[in-house]
Amino acid sequence: MGTTIVAAATNTDLDTGSYFELATRAARACLAGSDVSVDEIGMLINVGVFRDDNISEPAVSALIQKRIGIGLEYQPGRVPAFSFDLMHGATGLLHAISTAECFLATGDVEYALLVAGDTHPSTQRYVAGFPYTTGAAAVLLGSTPTAGGFGRLHTRETTGTAEPSAWVSLAEAGVHGRSAMRVRHGAEDPIMLAAAVVRDCVAEEGLDSDDFAEGRAVLLAPAPALGFRARLAETLGLRPESVVGVAPAIGDPYTAAPVHAYLNARESGLLGTAGTVLFLAADDAAAACLAYHPQPTVVATGREVSAAGRERC
Repeated sequence: MGTTIVAAATNTDLDTGSYFELATRAARACLAGSDVSVDEIGMLINVGVFRDDNISEPAVSALIQKRIGIGLEYQPGRVPAFSFDLMHGATGLLHAISTAECFLATGDVEYALLVAGDTHPSTQRYVAGFPYTTGAAAVLLGSTPTAGGFGRLHTRETTGTAEPSAWVSLAEAGVHGRSAMRVRHGAEDPIMLAAAVVRDCVAEEGLDSDDFAEGRAVLLAPAPALGFRARLAETLGLRPESVVGVAPAIGDPYTAAPVHAYLNARESGLLGTAGTVLFLAADDAAAACLAYHPQPTVVATGREVSAAGRERC
């Protein structure tokens, strides 16, 4: 059995700036694109970093879980569900996929729903100095014998001095701390971290430039800086067409970026021929890369090898 992406969706509706609402809408759209009901979901992970009113308690995942109605009551025939936040900046979704896969591989949960996205804590859609696009995304994961699953998560972090990337200046905010946020964005160029982690993943997967050029592999890239996708392709020596990014009109959706790139690749038809899809997430502090195999990996003997079967959990 391998972990598969059952469905995915994004939401950038303009009528609200609430991450809670946008994540709920993305999750509902994701479930609507599948045959899975809320009663079958055993896990919900939120990886969004910036949220309404700077709320820290209760966990944002619990608030979204309640809105969707996942496992709120223990009833006969209903799957007990639990939820939690997993915040790791731009790379949070990839860490969440690896975490959820451990539960899926053992059969502890049948389906896992992951939500990502960000908003300014004031819930205003456009705030000077806040660099991320208000929106949300959702991914539904399950297990199936017809998928190869995910590979090992590769990560890289900056070796420089650790600096806060976002904070509330209480002296400046005063009584408005719940609606304030300062963000240090773009202090370092993320291209080298991203390229290094992709090279690690490519080497483990045994890929080369021909695999990308001929459509057997595709790289999904985020949008942390203008022209990032083209620069990354040049740095890695890949054709620009084999690196799929986020639509320029979206801007930088931060934690939701991998889902936007995945849907772009699906809509363009690139996923139909790709045996390996590389998910990349990056900012100026860290980068992560995770290989996804939509179909089982077939070796010379004809035996199917699931990537999820590797010793990872």
